[in-house]
Amino acid sequence: MPKPKHAEPKLVNIEINGVPLQVPEGELLVEAAKRVQADIPIFCYHKYMKPVGMCRMCLVEVGYKQPDGSVRKMPKPQTSCSLPCTEGLVAWTETEQIVKDRRAVLEFLLINHPLDCPICDRGGECPLQNNTQFYGPSTSRYIEIKRHLPKSFPLSRYVALDLERCIQCGRCVRFTEEVSGDSQLAFLFRGAQTQPHTFQLTEFTSRFSGNVIEICPVGALTSRTYRFRARPWDITTQKTVCTMCSNGCTLYADSRAGKVVRFNARENPAVNETWTCDRGKFEQTYMHAPDRILQPMRRRGKEWEPISWGEAYELILQRASTQSSGRAVAGLAGHRLSNESLYFFQKLMRGVFQTNHIDHRVTRYQAALTEPPVQNEYRDLEAAATVLVFGTDLADEQPMVFLRMRKANRHYGVSVIVAYPRMNAVEEFAAHSLRYHAGTEDALLKGLLHALLKQLPSADTEPLRSRVAACTPEWTQAHTGVPAEQLQAVAQHIAQSPSLLILAGEKTLNHPFAKEVVEWLHALNRLTGNDAREEGGLNLMPTGANQQGALELGVAPHLLPGYARVDDALARARFEQAWGLPLPAHTGLTTDEIFQACLDGEVDMLYLAGADPVSEHYDPTLAERALRACEFVVVQHTRLTESARYADLLLPACPFTEYEGTFTNWERRVQRFWQAHPPQGEAKPDWQVFAELWLRTQRQTPPFNAREVMQEIAQLVPSFANCRYESLGETGARLP
Repeated sequence: MPKPKHAEPKLVNIEINGVPLQVPEGELLVEAAKRVQADIPIFCYHKYMKPVGMCRMCLVEVGYKQPDGSVRKMPKPQTSCSLPCTEGLVAWTETEQIVKDRRAVLEFLLINHPLDCPICDRGGECPLQNNTQFYGPSTSRYIEIKRHLPKSFPLSRYVALDLERCIQCGRCVRFTEEVSGDSQLAFLFRGAQTQPHTFQLTEFTSRFSGNVIEICPVGALTSRTYRFRARPWDITTQKTVCTMCSNGCTLYADSRAGKVVRFNARENPAVNETWTCDRGKFEQTYMHAPDRILQPMRRRGKEWEPISWGEAYELILQRASTQSSGRAVAGLAGHRLSNESLYFFQKLMRGVFQTNHIDHRVTRYQAALTEPPVQNEYRDLEAAATVLVFGTDLADEQPMVFLRMRKANRHYGVSVIVAYPRMNAVEEFAAHSLRYHAGTEDALLKGLLHALLKQLPSADTEPLRSRVAACTPEWTQAHTGVPAEQLQAVAQHIAQSPSLLILAGEKTLNHPFAKEVVEWLHALNRLTGNDAREEGGLNLMPTGANQQGALELGVAPHLLPGYARVDDALARARFEQAWGLPLPAHTGLTTDEIFQACLDGEVDMLYLAGADPVSEHYDPTLAERALRACEFVVVQHTRLTESARYADLLLPACPFTEYEGTFTNWERRVQRFWQAHPPQGEAKPDWQVFAELWLRTQRQTPPFNAREVMQEIAQLVPSFANCRYESLGETGARLP
């Protein structure tokens, strides 16, 4: 396949059901038929996997136009899922022969298929049901006893397999081979005993096992967590975005009686295509956790006393007003807050509490940034020549990036180099693997730069040469455990590659010398010329759902929204005029500095909005000591977290399923999510809490919904100008 970002594809003239049209050459006929609303039923075909033509459900009659204008038909029907469009192709999808063939295929499939529809979790949304209704026989001629096999035995922690229902379409097997790459499923045995299973009949342990449930066209593979919990006609489905990592996968949230019962993937070709990871599909249960906070509470000794929202607001404002200066108030925001909430949080802290001591980062790397820490997007993975995956277990930290990376290698021949201390999934398709001793990332980068400079002689790299002069391949091997010849092979590969895209992860950001490691990564990025290339670039991958949004909207001690610096008088004046309040000019404290200030008694009030530093900070002991030492701690969260144990005031916040807003994923794509069900208890969206605190101090018209907050952001932050709700759509927009 050609790589993306190339010239427009060649168009060919075809005809479907008498309708002439132009389509890209090589496009499958089953996809081309959608352009004229011609319905071709399918079972085994999936647009994101290679066609195999197994089920024969998509048969069509096909011919080709001859030079004299006549049409020469093929002698037999063809599978449209495996037939590429070429010049002069003519197809018919509803002829008498095709109707008869479809009916025969469905009759054959239903011979042994059990009549489980009333108790099957797939009932009401089953392709086999739908196709039988529209294309199948009206009655069955089969009166013999159907086959009987084990019912719904657990294939994995999340997936149940019902062999009686399986039609051997192969979708699940092909997914594990082509997409996830773990190849855990295969067709075992022969004839009537053919079944999809793991090779040794062991547990199905894929990180992406939930996808086989969604792509199964019958009820053979079902969800064990959703089993018997709801039916399609008594659930409410709403569009949303996953919050388990920074990939920004688009999902459907299905809720019943005010509770989410399942998440399904929502197609977005620019992000997750149509896949999910098991964490996003099965483990987003915190919105209904037993320790959910449902009303404001303040501490009375060792007990919690329920109070009203008004009393909670008065208590916060009273405590903030008693501080001697803005330095006595600080705030930390969590990565699951929406863009609207993050914007209003920093607006409240700077405008009302007059402090720049705000942050969201919990990694060791908390250095000042003047530009976004990412340079690329998903589609760049498929256009790059070489990708260096450095210090990250990609399948665990960035699962959708992993799937797109594997697709780029499999379909477009992108070379992958992985550097990680332990065995990881990327090694399976990587051209080179550098398995170093944990904690030696800085030494490995210096050694790689030294070897690369030998391959790229240049006069303007003399300062860099002198810094890494002693870091020979032998020195690197002694310090990192990476063989010298392997390091030189990687350097040669990078030197000969037209472009290099770098993905750096958690090991990098949490390294004891994280600042130096990031500097070496920037040096590698500059040395390979990626600053001037569209296909390459350095990406310090955020791990939190909206961690990138927090940077974009100024939840950092040195930044205002839009990466304007707090010491920039013109930028500060623009926000002061819009907010009607003076803003502090001093550069604030980072997360670690805030914790140290709490220990030193310089911060008396700490506002944790959606943040849980005791669980998420790289040094939980430091976070715990700081919360113990702080005089007044406000925790605004959905549930009683580890940090909430040290709170003086608890405020119930809504999870993302209970309000609407936007998130910004790692590639700086802003995406909408919608309210799936009403808030529980007295919980409120985070942005609304901040807006009501603002209203109690400033007599200004408050925003009445998240849409109005985004309109304010779009007016003040140039990069968000095209992010108003009416222009975002369902797939979002990437910030320029």
